[in-house]
Amino acid sequence: MMHQFNYKRIYHFIRRDLTIRKSSISTALIVISAILFVFFLINLREDYRITSGEFTNLFGLFYIPAGVLFTFSICKESHDSKANHLYFVLPVSVYERMAAIWFTTTILYTAVFSVLSFVVGQFAIVTGGILFGTDFHLLPMFSGEYLGFTMFYSIIQPVFLVGALAFKKNRIGKTLLVFVLVFFGVMIYNLILFTMLNYRYDVLPGNALASEAFGLAQSDFSVFGMLFFLGILGPVMLFVAYCKMVEKEV
Repeated sequence: MMHQFNYKRIYHFIRRDLTIRKSSISTALIVISAILFVFFLINLREDYRITSGEFTNLFGLFYIPAGVLFTFSICKESHDSKANHLYFVLPVSVYERMAAIWFTTTILYTAVFSVLSFVVGQFAIVTGGILFGTDFHLLPMFSGEYLGFTMFYSIIQPVFLVGALAFKKNRIGKTLLVFVLVFFGVMIYNLILFTMLNYRYDVLPGNALASEAFGLAQSDFSVFGMLFFLGILGPVMLFVAYCKMVEKEV
């Protein structure tokens, strides 16, 4: 019975995690809201408007770091030697546990943080109208930059999820170190492929053929890099996180 994927168990597991962390989550949201409100007011004083670029810059400044910290907070219980035995005997399968954690730290978190940012920004606009005479306007939330931030977070979040499950101490620092090493590894891999595919060109500055080859390779590998991160990194890291969770349960 436990091997069957049950959405009710996922819902109750998500509800349990959020209930346990209700106090810390509420405090974090209040602090972030207050800081965002001040920054929005500062932007309003310059041109009496909040542009889509200003919104996405402030959104991304807090959205990604807060999401990473939230991911580590959700997985903290699995490392607590005094409580993790209760955590792992809950009536939920590994598939359901991982689905609940991913949904909470990616989909639900993004939705809540987006709504929070919009409400705070809109309230700042109303307040700016009272204090500075700002014209009322709807906050330009949805843009290509906003979607880019949310997509980027959904790609890198599984990496930090693996780190949150794999490391017991200095989890954020160790995960960042691994992330940097993987990033440089991809760069070196691209450089090797570039050299192999363009070995016939005399790649020297000022050479027309070399410039053309470099331009084509740069274009090709930008697409390759995007496909790599979108199609491989996220799913692979989620699978690694699943394996780490299985290892912990055993």
